[in-house]
Amino acid sequence: MNKQELCSQVAKETKMPKSHVMSVIDATFESISRSLKKGGDVRLVGFGTWRRQKRKARRGRNPQTGQNITIKARNVAKFSMGQNLFDLLN
Repeated sequence: MNKQELCSQVAKETKMPKSHVMSVIDATFESISRSLKKGGDVRLVGFGTWRRQKRKARRGRNPQTGQNITIKARNVAKFSMGQNLFDLLN
């Protein structure tokens, strides 16, 4: 499911105009992004938690040349599913 399909599904279920639903989805994603950027967690009980996690620098290999390279340290977003989502999928 992509963003447009999500918007259509939510608009159908809530009987709201797609433009309003898309605004809510955009605001939700923006809020999640801002919180992660500040180093905070985003917890949706039963669904899951997004966390900002530091990934250490590591050695890698360029697949085209075979040359060893160093991959820089960076921050990544990590998602851990909640119990309700886990039960639904399993």
